[in-house]
Amino acid sequence: MSRARLAWVAVVGFCIFHGAARSAPLMGVTRIRPETSACVTFRQEVRVGERLLIVLFAPPRVVDGVVKERNEGSCNPNIEQPGIGYEVTLRHSIGQENELGIAVLDPSAQAVYADGEFVMNTKGATTPLSFRTCSSNEGIHLSTWRGNRRTWHEYWYLDQDLEPTCTDEEARE
Repeated sequence: MSRARLAWVAVVGFCIFHGAARSAPLMGVTRIRPETSACVTFRQEVRVGERLLIVLFAPPRVVDGVVKERNEGSCNPNIEQPGIGYEVTLRHSIGQENELGIAVLDPSAQAVYADGEFVMNTKGATTPLSFRTCSSNEGIHLSTWRGNRRTWHEYWYLDQDLEPTCTDEEARE
């Protein structure tokens, strides 16, 4: 094997082993807690100390935070949902306990307020991420979109009767 090829294999192996930058933003469901804390459930492991942005919906706003520690299980108190829960320290208090939002873990993400909502530009993407939330009979669907293409979806069970507001496209698994 040539030196150049060996060096390339070593770099790729190092990046895989040490969690290189992701090619796409990692999303998670956020549940706001009292004061300056939140709990975020991701579908894969993240590192303590990583910075993230959290998009909240009513009213629209974005807050940043830092992953503090890993939890035992997800952040949903109603049912054990798939994923890994993490405690997050927020830069400032949100004031609305148990509010749900979407966490975005991508160092290149830049939030922009446009037409009454926040969107995020990320490195290498030509279309910004937009964020949606809607309700079904017993829970909330959270999703991200690039144009008319859904890029991420998560269902959050609430164990209460809700008036459904989702379109078929928003609610599909």
